[in-house]
Amino acid sequence: MPLAEPEAPAAMKPWDEPLALITPEVIDAYRRDGVVYLSQAIHPEWLTLIDYGIQRILNSGSPNIQTFFKGLPGEFKDMVRHFAVTPEFQRLLYDSPIADMIARLIGSENVWLLFDHVFVKEGGYCRRTPWHQDLPYWPVAGEQIASMWITLDPIPKQECLEFVPGSHRRTIYDGFSPADAAEDPTKGFYGKELPRLPDIEQERDKWDIVSFDITPGDVVLLHPGVLHGGGHTTEGRRRRTLSVRLYGDDIVFATRPDSRPTVPLTPGLKLKLKPGDPLRSPYYPRIRPLPERQAAAWT
Repeated sequence: MPLAEPEAPAAMKPWDEPLALITPEVIDAYRRDGVVYLSQAIHPEWLTLIDYGIQRILNSGSPNIQTFFKGLPGEFKDMVRHFAVTPEFQRLLYDSPIADMIARLIGSENVWLLFDHVFVKEGGYCRRTPWHQDLPYWPVAGEQIASMWITLDPIPKQECLEFVPGSHRRTIYDGFSPADAAEDPTKGFYGKELPRLPDIEQERDKWDIVSFDITPGDVVLLHPGVLHGGGHTTEGRRRRTLSVRLYGDDIVFATRPDSRPTVPLTPGLKLKLKPGDPLRSPYYPRIRPLPERQAAAWT
């Protein structure tokens, strides 16, 4: 009986060596454009963990779940800061290469979690997320910061997050007001001190807009100062996305206009920190270097 032919080794995927994806060219592009697309950077097992985590949050009745455009056609879910009560997200960030990738991208050995952020668009048509920058909402200043945008579903570029490359190096605008976004997506979140958002969606031809066709496993790395907005979803399509917001050594506490608190709500933070203090708080767990308690759990 002839011997069976040995199986050919499986072809390597980018996710097999994820740190190799963060090349000097990628780092330069991130600094220049504020947005970088990486194909097949996240292994399917980590996507499964994200899926379980999102389901846990949706079933939890958490007060940190809000509905955008509530009661109107096209509403969708927005969920912030569930790391402390979501074991799946803890395992994801402590065990996966996500934090290591962002550490290399931003050039910081130490990495902390600002917060986790989930968006769920399903059940038919969902509206687009209005154009905005993340930075005006957050109490931070500094350069070593990035978000990794990870979706569980295939998305054509016309329904993907869209970006204005290089806008993180220009004007920082007021955020949009979620309560007023259906009527006016440029109405300010604070309403003072910061310039009002331009109406990018109504003047798309005046802006350099990029987006990507997404296959599960692809990720987008984005700077919180880059202008971006999420495409709508069409009937029969869903979009479940986790954005992991991580930062490094040079990020400090910063204030914003006092008409509204920063996002997500962080009671007591401004009583402990003054502007310019390193952003250190139990709200922001250190992810890298791996805490001793987490490392010991694997031995």
